Amino acid sequence: MGKRVIQTEAEQPRDAAPVVLPTGTPAWITPELVELTQKVWQPYYDKPLTVEDSITILRNAGGLLEALARR
Repeated sequence: MGKRVIQTEAEQPRDAAPVVLPTGTPAWITPELVELTQKVWQPYYDKPLTVEDSITILRNAGGLLEALARR
């Protein structure tokens, strides 16, 4: 199994560029939500998550919640 590196908040870069959402991103996905998604999920990935990766995670979670709400 691969080694997982978890950065503490103090170790994370503070000079990161602001998140720019691509055209067509659902209105409920905000730059702040993307940043939070990256912060929460990054420890579980070997490579840095992109904005697109985070949007995919959020859309999938949103779709799951929508499906569960219909039942």
